[in-house]
Amino acid sequence: MDDDKPEQDHELDLAAEPITDGSDICQQLMDRYAKSKAPQHRHLLATAAAMRSILSSESLPLTPPAYFAAVISAIDEASSNSQTLEVAAVAALLSFLAIVLPAVPPEGIVAEKASEAVEVLVLLAGREKEGLAVSTVRALVKCLGVLVGFCDFENWDSLKLGFQTLLSFSVDKRPKVRRCSQECLEKVFKSINSSSVIKEASKLVMSMLKTYMPSAVELSNSGASVGPKDDTSAEPKNVEILHMLNVLKLIVPFLSMKGRSKVLSELDELMRSQFSALTRHILKTIEVCFETSSADVITSVTENIMDSLSSYVSSGDKKPSDTVMSATTLLKRSLDILRAGESSSYVKNLPIVCDSVAGLLTSETMVASHAAIILKELVNDHVDPKNLLIDDNQPFDEGKETIEATTVKSTCAVLENCLMNCDGEPNEHTLVVISALFLKLGGTSYFCMRNILLKLADLMTLSSGGKFNTVNLRKCIGSAVIAMGPERILTHVSISLNADDLTCSNMWLVPILKNHVVGASLEYYMKHIMPLAKSFQQASRKGKKTTGQDLQAHAHDLFGLLPAFCRYPTDLHQNIGPLAKVLIKFLKKHSFMLENVVVAIQVLVNQSKSALNLKNDAGESCAIKESVLEFSNLPTYSKKIATKNMKAISTYSAELLQALTDLFIDSLSGKRSIIKDAIGCLASITDSSITKKIFVSLLERYKFIDDAGEFGILENESMLIDEEEGKLSNGEKDAQRCVVLELASSLVEGAKEDFIDLIYNFIKYSFQVTDGISVYQAYYTLSRILQEHDWFCSSRSVELIDLLQGLKSPIDNATLRSRFSCFHPLMVHILKIDSEADNAVDSEAENAKAFLIVNEIILTLKDAKEEEARKVAYDVLLEISSSLKDMSTPSSDGPYQKLVNMIMGYLTGASPHIKSGAVSVLSVLIHQDADIFLSIPELIPSILSLLQGKSVEVIKAVLGFVKVLVSSLQARDLQSPLSDIVNAVLHWSHVSRNHFRSKITVIIEILIRKCGFSAVEQVTQDKYRRFVKSVAENRKTNQKDAASADAETRDEETSAKRQEKRKHGDKDSAPEKAGFSKHGKRNQKHTNHPGAKDSNMSTGAGGERRSFGAKRFGKENPFKGRQERSGKSNKNFDRGPPSHQKRKMNTHKKDEGAAKKPGTASPFHKRRKLGRP
Repeated sequence: MDDDKPEQDHELDLAAEPITDGSDICQQLMDRYAKSKAPQHRHLLATAAAMRSILSSESLPLTPPAYFAAVISAIDEASSNSQTLEVAAVAALLSFLAIVLPAVPPEGIVAEKASEAVEVLVLLAGREKEGLAVSTVRALVKCLGVLVGFCDFENWDSLKLGFQTLLSFSVDKRPKVRRCSQECLEKVFKSINSSSVIKEASKLVMSMLKTYMPSAVELSNSGASVGPKDDTSAEPKNVEILHMLNVLKLIVPFLSMKGRSKVLSELDELMRSQFSALTRHILKTIEVCFETSSADVITSVTENIMDSLSSYVSSGDKKPSDTVMSATTLLKRSLDILRAGESSSYVKNLPIVCDSVAGLLTSETMVASHAAIILKELVNDHVDPKNLLIDDNQPFDEGKETIEATTVKSTCAVLENCLMNCDGEPNEHTLVVISALFLKLGGTSYFCMRNILLKLADLMTLSSGGKFNTVNLRKCIGSAVIAMGPERILTHVSISLNADDLTCSNMWLVPILKNHVVGASLEYYMKHIMPLAKSFQQASRKGKKTTGQDLQAHAHDLFGLLPAFCRYPTDLHQNIGPLAKVLIKFLKKHSFMLENVVVAIQVLVNQSKSALNLKNDAGESCAIKESVLEFSNLPTYSKKIATKNMKAISTYSAELLQALTDLFIDSLSGKRSIIKDAIGCLASITDSSITKKIFVSLLERYKFIDDAGEFGILENESMLIDEEEGKLSNGEKDAQRCVVLELASSLVEGAKEDFIDLIYNFIKYSFQVTDGISVYQAYYTLSRILQEHDWFCSSRSVELIDLLQGLKSPIDNATLRSRFSCFHPLMVHILKIDSEADNAVDSEAENAKAFLIVNEIILTLKDAKEEEARKVAYDVLLEISSSLKDMSTPSSDGPYQKLVNMIMGYLTGASPHIKSGAVSVLSVLIHQDADIFLSIPELIPSILSLLQGKSVEVIKAVLGFVKVLVSSLQARDLQSPLSDIVNAVLHWSHVSRNHFRSKITVIIEILIRKCGFSAVEQVTQDKYRRFVKSVAENRKTNQKDAASADAETRDEETSAKRQEKRKHGDKDSAPEKAGFSKHGKRNQKHTNHPGAKDSNMSTGAGGERRSFGAKRFGKENPFKGRQERSGKSNKNFDRGPPSHQKRKMNTHKKDEGAAKKPGTASPFHKRRKLGRP
């Protein structure tokens, strides 16, 4: 290997600068190696010069083909010399030829001359033992490979000699020679298109393989390992066997189909049950054969390969994991090939393969996991449950099964044996495969997996004392429940009660049933599960107190299976009547069943809606859905069945709705929240007139309407209260109103126009008569109407805004959120209609109303005292913008752009307070969607123009907006507005009050980081360049100091931990520790700056971005604490006095403390006024 290093370097130079055919090759080599003193380079140049001299003397052109002819003649002359071979001269000639040949054009050498040249090189190769170096032989092989490419690929005689020589060198002991030959051989094979030539080449390969077979068989039988890494004394012949297998792996895809089949046969002869040095090579070559061969060609030999692989996998000898995993994968692939080749043998071989692979389930984790995956694939691809049945439900009689049915049963028996052989806790991987088999066989698993089910049940009973973890075991039994159904499961594993000693059996099955029952019979639940639960209830009265409580709990668990049996039931439309009676009885007499009944109703309604594409959420367990979908075994629930079930539920929905309503009215708040979702489900499918009748009866019951059906006016409210029995107080009446409104919010979805009008009138009435707890529900119910019924929003938008604006803004945040939820659909409607409206008068009126909504949102963002209230306004603003954005395109003047324009209207003519609020709102929008400025190019100039004003409040808001803007935009998007931004904010860079200078410093830092200092400096006016430069320098200093401080902090923490460990356990050191802790706290307190607690109020993004909470829109300074956190003092910037000092401030008037407006600034685009608040 070391002898090749100089030549290797030489070849690398050639590879880096390939010779071109556009100029004299000799001259190119002269230019490249003229200064080199390496012997091989000197010989190479001398040879090139000699060849050029020969060509020049014969007046031949200095082209690659001419050089080739001269060099091959010289090689022929040298190799034909019977005397000693001149090694140096031959090496130089071959090196030169290896350089020349790649430069020859594709048709530069005729096939006959190429064949003759091959003969010359082969003759020379026969004399390689006379002292040719490895690099010389490699050059010879490389030249052979190129020359064979010029031969006639339609004529085997033209290729044979070169091909045979390359094949012999492909198993050479010298790595460089061997690799070069293999690469050349692969290229030659890729170039052959003639079937006759491929056939002859395949014969030659097989002939060579057979010469190695006796030694290979001997080596395989011995199980010895060979090779330079494993055995330095390995025989060269054995090493050549490995090289031969490597060659096969490369060229098998190019052999004829018959040749590949023969290769598989030879490999099968080498495959043994024990591991040997050949095993990995054999498996890899088989894999290539399987991947590249047609199934019908290799079917006959594949069965023999399968037997050998099974023997290797199932033998008890310890083998490398990778070979075992590879063999299992090939076993699965073998079955696929047999099936694709339409061979019946795959049926009988399935149990054999499964048995071999199943033995690995108890191996080390990696092998067992791989085996489980293979077995699951085998089950999914090759097990067909239809083979077990004569027709849809009738199994074969014992002894009369078909071969396919016997195969499925045998496969089940394999896994049954695996389970039976486990001691104690079952193997996780075994359970996973059994689950897959249950799900694949579905209902037919009842006929062939009963013993497995019983064993699983025994294991669950055995684990009742907590002997082992049952998570995987429960999942496996759950798969059995999905497959067989609860009726058949309970036939084999019954839940029972011993009347003598009041003991229960198999109660562990109840939670599994609850989580996995799907597609069951409701009749079975009512006729078997409920009576069983009642027997537990009756027995609970006989035993001791503790026993009675346990039995009662078991009874409740059994009753609680109701929602599970409602998942895709098979007989709902036949049993809806009895089921409705059961549900109503549960609601009236059994309070413990309330939640189960509510969930059951929602599941029944929602899954039918989902099947009819009325609703996406079917209320189904995700775990169940994923399990059954994996094996395509989801219970059939077609639109036809869903339609029948929906009609059946609608028939009894009025009774169920009335029962739930009665229970809702009489329940406390906690229970009402559980019930109202079920009420909403039923109301959505119940006739609106029936639902309205139920609602009106409640209004009459609580005397909210008079005999004429009208709501009482405000002055009669107290009179109505006094007339009621028990003299209800205003608070109690308000509580009743709150309950009715909460119910109304659940009835909105399926309500028709007349019912919606009734609810709306009740909402208005509630707003008039109270400002108590029912106001929240009134707002919430109104928001539900607006969300569910677009027609209501479009027909009464102006009236609704007038109503809402006429009400006092709520104090509590929950009510405020409900109020703002009403604003969301109204704003979306107004702006959407405005972009489509033809009537300018109506559009103008609605726009004016929309400004009222925006006013309230802005004022809440600015003036709300609580952070939660500001967050409510912030959320509704984002919801509105998100909804509008979905309706708009970036380039259109759509609803979203109109919202932004509306807010921008507040930038002119409004008070400073409103202006700053509008800028804060725009900051929120730009943070959510930084591309706004692309569709509204005047946005940035309009806001930057506000920096020419004097209001401190507005300046603060604009600087906050700019910080959000530069943090949110990408560097490429900042290029266009960069000049305007930089020069606008720098006008205030000399003002230290209100932290203007520090805020601008942060903005410039972000711009420098994103756009680069040179870009920022280029657009900066001369008078501000010094400031920008100081910011850049200070930024670099801060980065270095921060890195140093972090290192010091880590060192201090490490030192402190070490000291703590030393002191651990020393009682005398406790006072010192306590003192040190207190001292540390005091130090921390003194070093904290006054703005630290508000540090989370920054409105930046990207590197400077913080949580975009509502605080930033209040009166608090959103940038407070930014400079204090840097931990360094800078005389160039006003950071405020230390924490123990006071800053002198002018507190006379709100705007009198504003800093002076800077000198004349560059004019900005003035935006026209869009509206006034």
